[in-house]
Amino acid sequence: MNSGTTTLITGGSGGIGLEMARLLAARGHRLVLVSRDAGRLQAAAGALRHAHDTEVHLHAIDLSEPGAAQRLFEHTRRQGLHIDALVNNAGFGVVDEHVAIDAAQLHRMLQLDVVAVAELCHRYGGAMKERRAGRILNIASTAAFQPTPYFAAYGAAKAFVLNFSEALAKEMEDHGVSVGCLAPGPTDTAFFDGVDPQRIAGDHFFGKAGRADPRAVAEAGVELLLGGGLTRVVGLTNRVMILGNRFVPRAMVAAVSKRMLRPLQP
Repeated sequence: MNSGTTTLITGGSGGIGLEMARLLAARGHRLVLVSRDAGRLQAAAGALRHAHDTEVHLHAIDLSEPGAAQRLFEHTRRQGLHIDALVNNAGFGVVDEHVAIDAAQLHRMLQLDVVAVAELCHRYGGAMKERRAGRILNIASTAAFQPTPYFAAYGAAKAFVLNFSEALAKEMEDHGVSVGCLAPGPTDTAFFDGVDPQRIAGDHFFGKAGRADPRAVAEAGVELLLGGGLTRVVGLTNRVMILGNRFVPRAMVAAVSKRMLRPLQP
């Protein structure tokens, strides 16, 4: 895929999504950036157009709302935008005991991290299958590979994304459509803005010092999107950790995860 390709990126106004947009714009892709924050979308689009003289379309929509994925699909269809590549990057998580999470927030998270991903792959993937051409990249997480106490629903959602993506890849590979799954560890993005910094300070697993550079994660994502492949874990340490999990009883993995992820006490 090169110049003339139209790529839709959810969560495209910042973090990994915006970094991927920059890399793809430099390769001549036409971009469709999706986010719920219209102001940040406008700022991102302006910077991309100035730096790369590329065509950027915007759509502000909250994909954590039921039915939003269908509305997005209908919007791009009305605009005459044929999506060649889809990047499902939008998502958020909550660090807390599962029973302490606000029920409405929990529902929004699962709607965005699970339902919207499946629905967008259904809508755009169906169109790609008809054209016998297309690429999909879903962003999971290293949290997908083991139980994640205090991050339970988020980790389970990313496990869904991982298994869903790998299964979908096999369904679509005979129809000219590639599906990949990127699994980064903690990354220095706005993902952590909603978390009390006192609960993840110092040498906690989510501490700022241990987070990956979003540019490096985006580079791995672009390589997977354009080069093909099933699943890529970002970072040697993360790959070693996940490999080690295969040889350790799951009860022990869950216990270690509990110690790593337990929020610090105020």
